[in-house]
Amino acid sequence: MGNRTYTAAAIFLFIGLLPLPARADIPGDPLTFFAHCAGRLSAELSHQWMRSDPSSDDTEALHRATLSILQSITPTDQARGVLSMRVDARNAHAGLLTRGYARGDAWARERAAARLAECAALVLGPSEPVPAEANQDRETRTLRPASHAFD
Repeated sequence: MGNRTYTAAAIFLFIGLLPLPARADIPGDPLTFFAHCAGRLSAELSHQWMRSDPSSDDTEALHRATLSILQSITPTDQARGVLSMRVDARNAHAGLLTRGYARGDAWARERAAARLAECAALVLGPSEPVPAEANQDRETRTLRPASHAFD
């Protein structure tokens, strides 16, 4: 992994675009981490669209943010490998979702949710709880960025 990858990650951390998470560790290999997250989020988004899940808007925003980070830290010569990691992660997550929802496996559902939470924690950071009334009106729901460790 080149210095460019770590430099980009450090810049994102410093300027607050990649907030320090409360319960997730900064990955040792940010490129692999964000490639896997992009793949997982892609599978989750497809799954939500098939179920007409209203939370797909939030997942789509998280997916776009993850892709933006991934694009900014991917060296040109590693783009094919990153795409391969994304496809593998998408397939693995889709398998968990199939196992969890089609076969009723609670462990698989929890595992899929936990993996997505890891991604969200590093992309968005810990967020403030959304008031109950905001959950009833989709127009007022937003992804809230975390307070930053540098504040």
